[in-house]
Amino acid sequence: MSSIDLHVHTTASDGTYTPTGAVREALGKKLAILGIADHDTTGGVREAEEAARGTALALVPGVELSVGAEEYEIHVLGYFIDPDHAGLQDVLLRLRGARDLRNERIVARLRELGAPVDLGRVREIAGDGSVGRPHIAKALVEAGHVASQGKAFGRFLARGKPGYVGRERLSPAGAAEAIHDAGGIPVLAHPGKLGSRRRIEELLAAGMAGVEAFHSDHDEAQVGLLLSIAEEGGLLVTGGTDSHGPDSDRPIEIGSVDVPEWVGQRLLEKAPSGWAAAS
Repeated sequence: MSSIDLHVHTTASDGTYTPTGAVREALGKKLAILGIADHDTTGGVREAEEAARGTALALVPGVELSVGAEEYEIHVLGYFIDPDHAGLQDVLLRLRGARDLRNERIVARLRELGAPVDLGRVREIAGDGSVGRPHIAKALVEAGHVASQGKAFGRFLARGKPGYVGRERLSPAGAAEAIHDAGGIPVLAHPGKLGSRRRIEELLAAGMAGVEAFHSDHDEAQVGLLLSIAEEGGLLVTGGTDSHGPDSDRPIEIGSVDVPEWVGQRLLEKAPSGWAAAS
């Protein structure tokens, strides 16, 4: 069990731990550093910071932005962002608006496919969080169309499946700029999913300061390649589980990816002067 996890989602987006619950889980596993990085929202950061206050846990405020082309997944992590930064919030609002439109189109397409779900119920499932495909998957299970969230993605919601709908995304350079403007450090998320070294290096050249080498979807060869790219480019290295909590489509335990201590130490060295690990 690692003492560092820099990539955790909460109920502020599509995770199943509340921000407080994620902090408690990290403390229970004796983690030293936890990064909250919800999809297109910073809504869970302040609650997580409050839950970590006075503990030994260093809570790193973050976000994960959806960027790039529709033919493959690209995400950019932003660490040490100001979660209340007006410019960043404008970008996030636009992304969530695109996400809402996408959800409406997915629900309409599911109706055409003979697997109707109620959009109002999908929003209820999401609660205060940003609505996404995992919430639609839960609604599909509730409605009896599939037996599990995994089957919902496999049959309807995954890329290339009949219920999949794309949406507006930032450019990689736009994401990096928004994170920089909010005082943060832009990091290319789970680049092992992108396939080629050339594609990874092109995206890193769009303004990224770091690369997520350690990830639950990366094998040993991918980690080695990404560490080599980081060393050659003088880039920061990060890592985490990408956990969405229990009862999610990614039920990976917080802290279950082996992230070396030096990764966390070097990230904390880059923290802005006004940031404090615990108070």
